[in-house]
Amino acid sequence: MKHKPILAIIMMFLLLFSAACDQHIEGSKIEEGISNIVIDPTQGALNTSTQKVICYYANEDYTMLVGETVEIEIPVSSQKEYVILETLIYGPQTIGTNLNTVINPQTKIIDIEEFEEYISITLSEDFLDWSFISETNLSVEALNCIKRLSVYAIVNTIIESSLCTKVQILVDKEGSNTGQRITLSEVGMGGAGILEPLGRSGDVVLSAQKTLDNLFNAMIDEDYSEVYGYIAYMDEENGQRPLENSFSAWIQSRNISVESYQINEEVETVERETTILMVDYVINISGEGRKEFTNIPVKLIKENALWKMTYPMMQELF
Repeated sequence: MKHKPILAIIMMFLLLFSAACDQHIEGSKIEEGISNIVIDPTQGALNTSTQKVICYYANEDYTMLVGETVEIEIPVSSQKEYVILETLIYGPQTIGTNLNTVINPQTKIIDIEEFEEYISITLSEDFLDWSFISETNLSVEALNCIKRLSVYAIVNTIIESSLCTKVQILVDKEGSNTGQRITLSEVGMGGAGILEPLGRSGDVVLSAQKTLDNLFNAMIDEDYSEVYGYIAYMDEENGQRPLENSFSAWIQSRNISVESYQINEEVETVERETTILMVDYVINISGEGRKEFTNIPVKLIKENALWKMTYPMMQELF
């Protein structure tokens, strides 16, 4: 009976030791579990959405707008139009392109508000400052053209990406974070009226049809230097266009005069980087006489966001 207290002490010690071991094992499992936590690499993607938008910039001589397709990431906590407008203000992103921004890069977005019939955008006063344009000796008419393009660069970009019908542009002239209406004359539109909400304008966009219009008109005027500007640097078979002197010599040797032309329709293609336009045209070729061509498919390709005609296509036409 004397050994019972000793036995009880031993049993208690064993129980305590067993509990401590269990606790250590559980603790190790917890620590092991913590160290093996795997972070889902796609978790950040769940907080953003990807969207392709067309941002509009000026062409090389600041006379028309050209659409550049850009893929942007839109955080779920951000307003889509804000991110798109920020991208537009940042400027062209295609390497090697001759696109030019027409919006002062110092312009800040003060507010974007959506109404039933239009989206209202308030910008800082920098928007009305075009001193950043590097072109020198601009005429009043040329500067007014740039001002108009800056307005429609915003309007066309926002409308096409948001499917709204109109855009109202306001400017914070007093630094109070409040937008004020601007006059038509302030953005090169002439007149004493106020700039109202505007819808999309296709007249200022250098589309495939306008590109072909310009090319045919240059042929009529025999301005072969301008025609050469519409010829793609590389064709679809990776053939390179000739040097400008060689091109001019070739076209002049043909002794062609273009009488008239008419673009009938634009045909939808599978690839967005090409388009086909159906054209009627009449030409006179020295030694061959007058020739009429009806419903001829003319293919244009996208090169650095601009529509161009390949040299082989040019040879087929003329």
